Amino acid sequence: MEKTCHQHRDCLRKRFEEEPVTEVPEVAPMLLPLVELPRTQIIERTRHRYEDIHRLLEKRWTVSAIARRLNLDRKTVCRFRDTDLDQLLASARERRPNGVLEPFKAYLNARFTGAQGQVSGTRLVLEIQARGERGSRQVVRKHLAALRAGTAEPVRADIPSPRKITS
Repeated sequence: MEKTCHQHRDCLRKRFEEEPVTEVPEVAPMLLPLVELPRTQIIERTRHRYEDIHRLLEKRWTVSAIARRLNLDRKTVCRFRDTDLDQLLASARERRPNGVLEPFKAYLNARFTGAQGQVSGTRLVLEIQARGERGSRQVVRKHLAALRAGTAEPVRADIPSPRKITS
């Protein structure tokens, strides 16, 4: 059963993306600024690597020479050579670990948009602590600041793990 769940994980992802989230109350959408990628260490490193590799490629360096110069594997250099920067940044963003706030982001986003951005961070902290959140207040404040600035990442559907499904 668990093997089958692993094999059909993409089907589960599609199914969960199609279904609306039932836990979060429907709120009229609020116009927020365009979302730009957060300035994390992995995204900045990806940008710099992409620029370095393409700068050396323009100077007609070989893949092996670039790999030696930048202390990278040849396959990594080829991937950066052949892949668009947007795709590399998207894959770098996917590698970010989930934080303790992840299960509560949908609720926070709904409350934020429902209050048209005029909501107390302290009140939201108390609300999600009542729902079982154990992180610090600072994490909630950072997420609210990202929402206000328009740089918060969209909430992804929670896909159960194969082990959770089989149990």
